[in-house]
Amino acid sequence: MAKPYDDAELLARVRTLVRIRQQAEALRMREEWLSTTLHSIGDAVIATDSTGCITFLNPVAVAVTGWTWEEVRNQPLTSIFRIINEYTRLPVENPVERVLREGHVVGLANHTLLIRKDGSEVPIDDSAAPIRDSKGTLTGVVLVFRDISDKKLAEAERSLALSDARTAREFAERSLQETREANAALGASEERFALAFRATQDAIWDWNLVTNTVSWNPGISSLFGYNSQEIGSDASWRIERIHPDDRQRVIQGIQSVIGSPHGQNWYAEYRYLRSDGTHAFVKDRAFVVRDTGRNAVRMVGAMQDATHQRRSIEALREREELFRGLLDATAEGIWGMDAEGHCIFANPACLSLLGYSTVQEILGHDIHALTRHTRADGTPCTPETCGISIALTSGQHVGMDNELLSRKDGQRLHVRYQANPLRKDNQVVGAVVSFEDISSRKSVEKERERLSREAEKLHQRTQALLVAETTARREAEKAREFEQHLAGIVSHDLRNPLSVILMSTQVLMRQEELEGRTLKSIARIQNNAELATRMVRDLLDFTQARLGGGLPIQPRPLDAHALVRQVAEEVGMNAPEREILITAEGNGEGEWDPDRITQLMTNLVTNALKYSPAATPVLVKTRGEQDTLLLEVHNEGAPIPLEAQTLLFQPLQRATSQWDKQGRSIGLGLYIVENIARAHGGSVAMESTAVGGTTFRVRLPRTRPLTPPGPA
Repeated sequence: MAKPYDDAELLARVRTLVRIRQQAEALRMREEWLSTTLHSIGDAVIATDSTGCITFLNPVAVAVTGWTWEEVRNQPLTSIFRIINEYTRLPVENPVERVLREGHVVGLANHTLLIRKDGSEVPIDDSAAPIRDSKGTLTGVVLVFRDISDKKLAEAERSLALSDARTAREFAERSLQETREANAALGASEERFALAFRATQDAIWDWNLVTNTVSWNPGISSLFGYNSQEIGSDASWRIERIHPDDRQRVIQGIQSVIGSPHGQNWYAEYRYLRSDGTHAFVKDRAFVVRDTGRNAVRMVGAMQDATHQRRSIEALREREELFRGLLDATAEGIWGMDAEGHCIFANPACLSLLGYSTVQEILGHDIHALTRHTRADGTPCTPETCGISIALTSGQHVGMDNELLSRKDGQRLHVRYQANPLRKDNQVVGAVVSFEDISSRKSVEKERERLSREAEKLHQRTQALLVAETTARREAEKAREFEQHLAGIVSHDLRNPLSVILMSTQVLMRQEELEGRTLKSIARIQNNAELATRMVRDLLDFTQARLGGGLPIQPRPLDAHALVRQVAEEVGMNAPEREILITAEGNGEGEWDPDRITQLMTNLVTNALKYSPAATPVLVKTRGEQDTLLLEVHNEGAPIPLEAQTLLFQPLQRATSQWDKQGRSIGLGLYIVENIARAHGGSVAMESTAVGGTTFRVRLPRTRPLTPPGPA
């Protein structure tokens, strides 16, 4: 103003400048509040000018698209916001272009995918709306969208929050000409904020840190069920509804961000109380507003209900665990492969059948080449004739009854398998193959004609073994060691033909067309094979006990009373004319190897029946003491000679010099009994008198010691 000037005019001009400054400060705070809100909400927001070039990008939009603000600023939206139809894979018209052309709010069609910066795809749901100035001129477009990978969102809530925008427009119309440009910018910001409120389902909270009051948008009602009368304006109302187990962690996180001069962003996951008393799992993110002195004056946040998402993830994890449990439990070998035939998973049965110890040995390998898949006659399976390849190419289920797979060690397996294609979007992306080993069935068929000859050879070899063992027992220590090696080698070699003979006789016994004489012959072969099997088992145990550092055991919790009763009753079934009395006292629970305890009790009860008068009973007793279990087997009859008692637990020794009539003993039973007891950390004692009869006592600790004694 130039002198002279009027005092009234000067005063009016000063008031106008003061009002303009106050309005500009209010506009700046309003703009910062709106920007903070857009940065804090869970939806992605992009704004453009009237030419479609990007003027705003919030952090969620950066996370969803993969593009940073520096990369896209003032760039055309079409260069980063590329969308296609999920099913047709055809490009979808950009909603911003449509808004600029038609001038009204538009939304995306369902099943729309956004192609991110790295080329990955994410399903989205969005809407675009025009931004107009106070004169109604189209100045840009705001695009609001969200990642709906975890769940498909319902139509966005339509709770309008345009009162602030209307107030701002009315204020702009009453303002002076100098503030009209600022008011126009405020109107655009208000419209973006209102459109964001319309599109989001978040519960948005605005915490005034000066007055300690919190205001909410309608999302607090739609997400958690609170009506307007229940919602408190004090910050304590919000804090009290955080689950007690999560509350302290959330408070500490908020205080840490507020207390740091440069802290801005805060995020937490916790449980929040609904109006019906249940808790929702929420994801909460917020932005701290600070004054010029870096003091926190406001905190604006948005809560998302992620309960359904979390339950879906937990349900998926449970289904995966169930599926994995089924795969691990099945006896069939199962592997999965991709469209190129490379292995992508295998269950334990598959690894066991193919001879591999870990799944990493076959993952990623061409399973056809790894197993050297051929037909039963050994001719290669070409892609045109391989059932698995046919399933991959045709998409049809294929089953084969008899083909060959190679194990890791080169052994060939006859298998029956089923190949089922895996589909995704109506395209075959792999296959699952389940198979079972039918080699034993083939072996039985081949060995049926050789059964009698093998049985005779086995008998001769067994007799030769017994003679060799009897002779070796009288030799020096060097010969004794040779005897132990010989027993181990021969018994191991005998096991396979014995298994074949027993399996073959079982198959033959099930055939209905066999006649009585043939059945008797097969039964005789089976009985002799079972006898030889028991001898071989004793020889293996003997060899392992003498050369391998003791018998191996696999303890597990069991009730000894019940196990001993079962064993005694089963042994008694082979001698129905004899009486076995069974008693149990105290606690019979502990950790022992059930198979070895069964073997121990079978030997003791069988010996008691064998070497006692037929008219006398055999007593079997189990008694649980404080830290041990006592097993007793008593029989009456002539006592064991003193000279025999000193050698009774030595290998290849018997209580009498007479070979039993059935030829069922080679003098290893009591030696194995003692080694089983020692393997459990226990001991065996024997008492035999003419008056009291013979009693064997086995004392076992309830739990196996860390370093059990070695062999006797």
